[in-house]
Amino acid sequence: MTNEIQSKEHENFYFSLREKINGWLEQKTGKNHKYAKYLLFAPDMFYLLMQVVKDPRVAKKDKALTLGAITYFILPFDVIPEGLIGPGGYIDDIIVASFVLQTIVNHLSPEIIREHWAGDEDGLQVINKIAGLSQKVMGKRTVPKIIQKFSKK
Repeated sequence: MTNEIQSKEHENFYFSLREKINGWLEQKTGKNHKYAKYLLFAPDMFYLLMQVVKDPRVAKKDKALTLGAITYFILPFDVIPEGLIGPGGYIDDIIVASFVLQTIVNHLSPEIIREHWAGDEDGLQVINKIAGLSQKVMGKRTVPKIIQKFSKK
């Protein structure tokens, strides 16, 4: 698959995800979801992962980890499957993404994260806020196990 085709597919996923989450958050179920304010960041987190993996300043090892998080986002069945429970299931995807981004930000300039962040709030603050949910939502060891599984591929 060429890079142009992959890029278009990821762009389509980004817009589809944004539309899906925004529509769901307008419904009663979405408005009342306890993680609704975090789910709004899912498209921006996906976009950030895509930009980080394309950035020539990012080391190959960190790109591999980032690709694992992108793969996790795209897969329909994961720890909290959005395929079964709807957009609320993206909470684990953004937690995995934030964990990966926190890991690699130690290897690169935080400015790279800020430069590629598409959201309105400070991207680093959002990443840290979402990472704080990790234990509450998924348990202490789940996210590192997921990352390890995808970074081996």
